[in-house]
Amino acid sequence: MKKHYLGFLTGLFCLVAFLGSAALAARPSSSAAQAPSVVLKPDLTIGVEDGDENLMFGKIIRIDIDGKGNIYVLDYKFRKVVMCGPDGRHLRTIAVPAGQGPREATNLSGIAVTPGGTLFVNDTRKVIVYGPDGQFIRSFLVDFMVSSIGCPGTEDLVAIGPNGGKILHVFDQTGKLLASFGDTFTPPAELEPMKDMPMFGAPILFNCAKDGRIFVLNPHKYEISVFKDRKLELILEGRSELFKPIQKMGRGFVSTAAHIVKSGDFVFVAFQNPDPRAKKTADVFQAGKQAGTIDVPGTPYVADSQGRIFFAEEEGFPKVVRYTVVKN
Repeated sequence: MKKHYLGFLTGLFCLVAFLGSAALAARPSSSAAQAPSVVLKPDLTIGVEDGDENLMFGKIIRIDIDGKGNIYVLDYKFRKVVMCGPDGRHLRTIAVPAGQGPREATNLSGIAVTPGGTLFVNDTRKVIVYGPDGQFIRSFLVDFMVSSIGCPGTEDLVAIGPNGGKILHVFDQTGKLLASFGDTFTPPAELEPMKDMPMFGAPILFNCAKDGRIFVLNPHKYEISVFKDRKLELILEGRSELFKPIQKMGRGFVSTAAHIVKSGDFVFVAFQNPDPRAKKTADVFQAGKQAGTIDVPGTPYVADSQGRIFFAEEEGFPKVVRYTVVKN
Protein backbone atom coordinates (compact mmCIF):
# COMPACT_ATOMS: atom_id res chain seq x y z
CA MET A 1 0.00 0.00 0.00
CA LYS A 2 2.84 2.41 0.76
CA LYS A 3 4.27 2.11 -2.76
CA HIS A 4 0.88 2.73 -4.34
CA TYR A 5 0.38 5.73 -2.06
CA LEU A 6 3.72 7.24 -3.06
CA GLY A 7 2.98 6.70 -6.72
CA PHE A 8 -0.37 8.42 -6.25
CA LEU A 9 1.26 11.41 -4.57
CA THR A 10 3.86 11.73 -7.32
CA GLY A 11 1.16 11.57 -9.96
CA LEU A 12 -0.80 14.20 -8.05
CA PHE A 13 2.19 16.58 -8.04
CA CYS A 14 2.58 16.17 -11.80
CA LEU A 15 -1.16 16.82 -12.23
CA VAL A 16 -0.96 19.89 -10.01
CA ALA A 17 1.85 21.40 -12.10
CA PHE A 18 0.02 20.55 -15.34
CA LEU A 19 -3.33 21.96 -14.26
CA GLY A 20 -1.74 25.08 -12.82
CA SER A 21 0.03 25.99 -16.05
CA ALA A 22 -2.76 24.82 -18.36
CA ALA A 23 -5.25 27.05 -16.60
CA LEU A 24 -3.01 30.07 -17.14
CA ALA A 25 -1.94 29.33 -20.71
CA ALA A 26 -4.02 31.96 -22.51
CA ARG A 27 -3.59 34.83 -20.06
CA PRO A 28 -1.41 37.82 -20.97
CA SER A 29 1.47 38.79 -18.75
CA SER A 30 1.32 42.01 -16.72
CA SER A 31 5.07 42.10 -16.15
CA ALA A 32 6.99 45.30 -16.78
CA ALA A 33 5.63 46.59 -20.11
CA GLN A 34 8.97 47.54 -21.68
CA ALA A 35 11.00 44.62 -22.96
CA PRO A 36 14.59 44.45 -21.71
CA SER A 37 17.40 45.13 -24.17
CA VAL A 38 18.30 41.50 -24.77
CA VAL A 39 18.06 39.22 -27.81
CA LEU A 40 18.38 35.44 -28.09
CA LYS A 41 20.38 34.13 -31.06
CA PRO A 42 20.50 30.35 -31.79
CA ASP A 43 23.92 28.81 -32.37
CA LEU A 44 23.43 25.04 -31.88
CA THR A 45 20.61 22.53 -32.43
CA ILE A 46 20.52 18.93 -31.15
CA GLY A 47 17.78 16.62 -32.39
CA VAL A 48 16.44 15.20 -35.63
CA GLU A 49 12.99 14.36 -36.96
CA ASP A 50 14.26 11.12 -38.47
CA GLY A 51 17.58 9.37 -38.89
CA ASP A 52 19.81 8.71 -35.87
CA GLU A 53 17.54 7.28 -33.16
CA ASN A 54 19.93 8.53 -30.48
CA LEU A 55 19.04 12.08 -31.53
CA MET A 56 15.31 11.52 -31.88
CA PHE A 57 13.47 12.77 -28.79
CA GLY A 58 9.94 12.13 -27.55
CA LYS A 59 9.53 14.51 -24.59
CA ILE A 60 12.45 16.54 -23.25
CA ILE A 61 11.91 17.38 -19.58
CA ARG A 62 15.40 18.35 -18.44
CA ILE A 63 18.74 19.58 -19.85
CA ASP A 64 21.98 19.92 -17.91
CA ILE A 65 25.70 20.36 -18.62
CA ASP A 66 28.99 19.30 -17.03
CA GLY A 67 32.20 21.25 -16.51
CA LYS A 68 33.48 20.40 -20.02
CA GLY A 69 30.36 21.73 -21.68
CA ASN A 70 28.93 18.31 -22.47
CA ILE A 71 25.15 18.37 -22.78
CA TYR A 72 22.78 15.89 -21.09
CA VAL A 73 19.15 15.57 -22.21
CA LEU A 74 16.48 13.66 -20.29
CA ASP A 75 13.81 12.20 -22.58
CA TYR A 76 10.77 11.21 -20.53
CA LYS A 77 8.87 9.48 -23.34
CA PHE A 78 11.74 7.30 -24.56
CA ARG A 79 13.17 6.89 -21.03
CA LYS A 80 16.75 7.79 -21.85
CA VAL A 81 19.49 10.29 -21.07
CA VAL A 82 21.38 11.44 -24.16
CA MET A 83 24.87 12.89 -23.75
CA CYS A 84 26.34 15.11 -26.47
CA GLY A 85 29.59 17.01 -26.75
CA PRO A 86 29.77 20.83 -26.72
CA ASP A 87 29.49 20.71 -30.52
CA GLY A 88 26.28 18.66 -30.36
CA ARG A 89 27.88 15.40 -31.45
CA HIS A 90 26.25 12.34 -29.86
CA LEU A 91 28.52 10.64 -27.32
CA ARG A 92 26.33 8.10 -25.52
CA THR A 93 22.78 7.15 -24.59
CA ILE A 94 21.82 5.77 -21.19
CA ALA A 95 18.55 3.86 -21.02
CA VAL A 96 16.53 4.15 -17.79
CA PRO A 97 14.00 1.29 -17.79
CA ALA A 98 10.76 1.39 -15.83
CA GLY A 99 10.72 -0.55 -12.58
CA GLN A 100 11.92 -0.60 -9.00
CA GLY A 101 15.34 -2.19 -9.46
CA PRO A 102 18.61 -0.35 -8.68
CA ARG A 103 18.97 0.85 -12.30
CA GLU A 104 15.25 1.39 -12.89
CA ALA A 105 12.94 4.31 -12.22
CA THR A 106 9.23 4.42 -11.46
CA ASN A 107 8.91 8.21 -11.61
CA LEU A 108 11.52 9.56 -14.04
CA SER A 109 11.37 13.22 -13.02
CA GLY A 110 14.77 14.84 -13.48
CA ILE A 111 18.54 14.73 -13.86
CA ALA A 112 21.49 16.68 -12.49
CA VAL A 113 25.13 16.67 -13.59
CA THR A 114 28.23 17.68 -11.63
CA PRO A 115 31.17 19.58 -13.15
CA GLY A 116 33.13 16.31 -13.14
CA GLY A 117 30.43 14.51 -15.14
CA THR A 118 28.67 12.45 -12.46
CA LEU A 119 25.05 12.02 -13.51
CA PHE A 120 22.13 11.75 -11.07
CA VAL A 121 18.66 10.56 -12.11
CA ASN A 122 15.73 11.39 -9.80
CA ASP A 123 13.09 8.77 -8.97
CA THR A 124 11.24 10.76 -6.25
CA ARG A 125 12.48 8.66 -3.31
CA LYS A 126 15.49 7.12 -5.03
CA VAL A 127 18.46 8.60 -6.88
CA ILE A 128 20.39 6.66 -9.53
CA VAL A 129 24.07 7.55 -9.95
CA TYR A 130 26.22 7.16 -13.08
CA GLY A 131 29.93 7.88 -13.38
CA PRO A 132 31.57 10.24 -15.90
CA ASP A 133 32.04 7.21 -18.18
CA GLY A 134 28.28 6.62 -18.24
CA GLN A 135 28.49 3.44 -16.18
CA PHE A 136 26.03 2.73 -13.37
CA ILE A 137 27.62 3.20 -9.94
CA ARG A 138 24.83 2.89 -7.41
CA SER A 139 21.39 4.03 -6.38
CA PHE A 140 20.42 5.33 -2.96
CA LEU A 141 17.13 5.87 -1.18
CA VAL A 142 15.85 9.17 0.24
CA ASP A 143 13.45 9.04 3.19
CA PHE A 144 11.33 11.96 1.98
CA MET A 145 9.80 12.98 -1.33
CA VAL A 146 12.19 14.71 -3.76
CA SER A 147 10.44 16.48 -6.64
CA SER A 148 13.47 18.10 -8.33
CA ILE A 149 17.28 17.87 -8.23
CA GLY A 150 20.24 19.98 -9.36
CA CYS A 151 24.01 20.51 -9.12
CA PRO A 152 25.04 24.13 -8.42
CA GLY A 153 28.59 23.85 -9.72
CA THR A 154 29.71 21.30 -7.11
CA GLU A 155 30.22 17.53 -7.04
CA ASP A 156 27.34 17.18 -4.55
CA LEU A 157 23.63 16.89 -5.29
CA VAL A 158 20.93 19.31 -4.15
CA ALA A 159 17.34 18.09 -3.86
CA ILE A 160 14.14 19.96 -3.03
CA GLY A 161 11.38 18.63 -0.81
CA PRO A 162 10.06 19.72 2.60
CA ASN A 163 11.72 17.73 5.40
CA GLY A 164 12.47 18.76 8.96
CA GLY A 165 11.32 22.32 8.31
CA LYS A 166 13.82 22.81 5.45
CA ILE A 167 13.33 22.57 1.68
CA LEU A 168 16.84 22.16 0.18
CA HIS A 169 19.04 19.19 1.01
CA VAL A 170 22.64 18.43 0.01
CA PHE A 171 23.76 14.83 -0.60
CA ASP A 172 27.16 13.48 -1.50
CA GLN A 173 27.51 10.91 -4.28
CA THR A 174 27.00 7.99 -1.89
CA GLY A 175 23.66 9.37 -0.70
CA LYS A 176 24.86 10.77 2.62
CA LEU A 177 22.87 13.83 3.71
CA LEU A 178 25.39 16.62 4.27
CA ALA A 179 23.20 19.63 5.03
CA SER A 180 19.68 21.06 4.85
CA PHE A 181 18.77 24.72 4.47
CA GLY A 182 16.03 27.10 3.38
CA ASP A 183 12.91 27.37 5.53
CA THR A 184 9.63 25.97 4.23
CA PHE A 185 7.28 28.58 2.80
CA THR A 186 4.34 29.67 4.95
CA PRO A 187 0.93 29.41 3.27
CA PRO A 188 -1.74 32.11 3.73
CA ALA A 189 -4.14 31.75 6.65
CA GLU A 190 -6.91 30.16 4.59
CA LEU A 191 -4.56 27.32 3.61
CA GLU A 192 -2.99 26.90 7.04
CA PRO A 193 -4.65 23.47 7.59
CA MET A 194 -2.79 22.24 4.49
CA LYS A 195 0.66 23.44 5.58
CA ASP A 196 2.00 19.92 6.15
CA MET A 197 1.34 18.84 2.55
CA PRO A 198 4.66 18.89 0.64
CA MET A 199 3.49 21.15 -2.20
CA PHE A 200 2.53 23.90 0.26
CA GLY A 201 6.00 24.08 1.79
CA ALA A 202 8.07 24.16 -1.40
CA PRO A 203 7.61 24.30 -5.19
CA ILE A 204 7.93 21.12 -7.23
CA LEU A 205 10.66 22.69 -9.39
CA PHE A 206 13.82 24.65 -8.65
CA ASN A 207 16.93 25.56 -10.64
CA CYS A 208 20.67 25.62 -9.99
CA ALA A 209 23.10 27.94 -11.74
CA LYS A 210 26.63 26.69 -12.29
CA ASP A 211 28.02 29.63 -10.27
CA GLY A 212 26.56 28.06 -7.12
CA ARG A 213 23.31 29.98 -6.93
CA ILE A 214 20.00 28.22 -6.36
CA PHE A 215 16.63 29.72 -7.38
CA VAL A 216 13.38 28.75 -5.64
CA LEU A 217 9.96 30.19 -6.48
CA ASN A 218 7.63 30.80 -3.53
CA PRO A 219 4.46 28.80 -4.32
CA HIS A 220 2.28 31.43 -2.60
CA LYS A 221 3.55 34.67 -4.19
CA TYR A 222 5.82 35.82 -7.01
CA GLU A 223 9.02 35.88 -5.02
CA ILE A 224 12.19 34.00 -5.91
CA SER A 225 14.59 33.10 -3.11
CA VAL A 226 18.21 33.09 -4.28
CA PHE A 227 20.61 30.98 -2.22
CA LYS A 228 24.41 30.99 -2.35
CA ASP A 229 26.71 28.91 -0.12
CA ARG A 230 23.61 27.47 1.59
CA LYS A 231 22.45 30.91 2.71
CA LEU A 232 19.71 33.20 1.46
CA GLU A 233 21.43 35.85 -0.68
CA LEU A 234 18.43 37.89 -1.87
CA ILE A 235 14.78 37.72 -2.90
CA LEU A 236 13.62 38.72 -6.38
CA GLU A 237 10.11 40.16 -6.42
CA GLY A 238 8.09 40.02 -9.64
CA ARG A 239 4.66 40.73 -11.09
CA SER A 240 2.85 38.70 -13.73
CA GLU A 241 -0.68 37.54 -14.42
CA LEU A 242 0.84 34.18 -15.33
CA PHE A 243 1.72 33.60 -11.70
CA LYS A 244 -1.06 32.37 -9.45
CA PRO A 245 -0.54 31.24 -5.85
CA ILE A 246 -1.66 27.76 -4.84
CA GLN A 247 -5.42 27.67 -4.94
CA LYS A 248 -8.18 25.13 -4.64
CA MET A 249 -9.73 23.86 -7.85
CA GLY A 250 -12.43 21.23 -7.58
CA ARG A 251 -11.23 18.50 -5.24
CA GLY A 252 -7.57 19.36 -5.71
CA PHE A 253 -5.16 22.29 -5.80
CA VAL A 254 -3.31 24.03 -8.62
CA SER A 255 0.13 25.59 -8.44
CA THR A 256 2.29 27.62 -10.79
CA ALA A 257 5.67 26.13 -11.67
CA ALA A 258 8.60 27.97 -13.27
CA HIS A 259 12.00 27.35 -14.83
CA ILE A 260 14.53 29.95 -13.68
CA VAL A 261 17.85 30.37 -15.51
CA LYS A 262 20.70 32.80 -14.82
CA SER A 263 22.75 34.11 -17.75
CA GLY A 264 25.35 36.71 -16.86
CA ASP A 265 23.56 39.69 -15.33
CA PHE A 266 20.15 38.40 -16.35
CA VAL A 267 17.74 35.98 -14.67
CA PHE A 268 15.03 34.51 -16.90
CA VAL A 269 11.79 33.22 -15.33
CA ALA A 270 9.58 31.11 -17.62
CA PHE A 271 6.34 29.83 -16.15
CA GLN A 272 5.68 26.23 -17.16
CA ASN A 273 3.08 25.64 -19.84
CA PRO A 274 2.33 22.16 -21.22
CA ASP A 275 0.53 23.47 -24.33
CA PRO A 276 3.10 23.57 -27.19
CA ARG A 277 0.81 25.91 -29.14
CA ALA A 278 0.70 28.60 -26.46
CA LYS A 279 2.91 31.65 -26.76
CA LYS A 280 5.95 31.29 -24.52
CA THR A 281 7.44 34.18 -22.59
CA ALA A 282 10.00 34.76 -19.87
CA ASP A 283 10.22 37.55 -17.35
CA VAL A 284 13.71 39.04 -17.23
CA PHE A 285 15.38 40.34 -14.08
CA GLN A 286 18.52 42.48 -14.14
CA ALA A 287 20.42 43.77 -11.12
CA GLY A 288 17.78 42.27 -8.85
CA LYS A 289 14.88 44.09 -10.52
CA GLN A 290 12.27 42.95 -13.01
CA ALA A 291 13.29 44.53 -16.32
CA GLY A 292 10.56 43.28 -18.65
CA THR A 293 9.32 40.26 -20.59
CA ILE A 294 10.53 38.64 -23.81
CA ASP A 295 9.16 35.97 -26.11
CA VAL A 296 11.08 32.70 -25.88
CA PRO A 297 11.18 29.71 -28.27
CA GLY A 298 10.66 26.98 -25.67
CA THR A 299 11.49 25.97 -22.11
CA PRO A 300 14.84 27.19 -20.72
CA TYR A 301 16.70 24.74 -18.49
CA VAL A 302 20.33 25.73 -17.97
CA ALA A 303 23.04 28.20 -19.01
CA ASP A 304 26.69 27.33 -19.63
CA SER A 305 29.79 29.21 -18.47
CA GLN A 306 29.43 31.60 -21.42
CA GLY A 307 25.84 32.41 -20.50
CA ARG A 308 24.36 30.54 -23.45
CA ILE A 309 20.93 29.14 -22.59
CA PHE A 310 19.71 25.67 -23.57
CA PHE A 311 16.03 25.47 -24.50
CA ALA A 312 13.81 22.47 -25.15
CA GLU A 313 11.66 23.20 -28.21
CA GLU A 314 8.67 21.33 -29.63
CA GLU A 315 7.92 23.05 -32.94
CA GLY A 316 8.31 20.57 -35.79
CA PHE A 317 9.87 17.94 -33.54
CA PRO A 318 11.43 17.85 -30.05
CA LYS A 319 14.96 19.25 -29.93
CA VAL A 320 17.49 21.15 -27.86
CA VAL A 321 18.54 24.59 -29.10
CA ARG A 322 21.32 26.66 -27.54
CA TYR A 323 20.98 30.45 -27.64
CA THR A 324 23.50 33.20 -27.09
CA VAL A 325 22.15 36.07 -24.98
CA VAL A 326 23.00 39.36 -26.71
CA LYS A 327 22.49 42.79 -25.19
CA ASN A 328 21.06 45.38 -27.58
